[in-house]
Amino acid sequence: MLVNVKGLYKRYLIGKKEIPVLKGIDFSIETGEIVAVMGKSGAGKSTLLNLIGTLDKPDSGVIEFKGENILKYDDRKLARFRNENLGFVFQFHYLLPEFTAIENIMLPGLIRGEDRSALLKKAEELLESIGLSDRKLHKSAELSGGEQQRIAFARAIINKPSLILADEPSGNLDNQSSEMLHEIMWNLARENKTAFIVVTHDKNLADKADRIVNIVDGVI
Repeated sequence: MLVNVKGLYKRYLIGKKEIPVLKGIDFSIETGEIVAVMGKSGAGKSTLLNLIGTLDKPDSGVIEFKGENILKYDDRKLARFRNENLGFVFQFHYLLPEFTAIENIMLPGLIRGEDRSALLKKAEELLESIGLSDRKLHKSAELSGGEQQRIAFARAIINKPSLILADEPSGNLDNQSSEMLHEIMWNLARENKTAFIVVTHDKNLADKADRIVNIVDGVI
């Protein structure tokens, strides 16, 4: 078991009113498994993703990663944990505009302190695998939306994380770009035996996953 979530509760304070979002989530994912998370807007899908990714903290519950409760980590250990174990792909690519495509891909490895020449080689191999070798020196403003998302995915996977968390990764793309991104994501995830949790409204994408989890009113 890679991730095991038990009794997860999360609420937000809007003004003076408490809004419950997750109401006791139990969820697990195995190494290399691809899980699609579906549900209506406001059901709690993105909240679950943010909690598993340690970008937010639950009100109560346990999140175990390889049997260890990561909620007990301090901020410094959490930052290191994210860099070494997790990859993130969002609906918006969040590429750094002043960096080239290949520099954006290399960024997680640079933060990790990897050798620059070895990292450059890995980034070039990833660029080739996503079909963008000829765009490596282009900045994000010079890339199409689909190209930007492929660069963002390559950035997410360069450290070979155990788990990639994707929140509507193709939500802003046309059908052709979406299909290309999905195929690249699945192929690279399978090759690296990376587990994948993807929040999506796209039934075609969800059907390609190993399992679909539906969240309704804060519960699975």
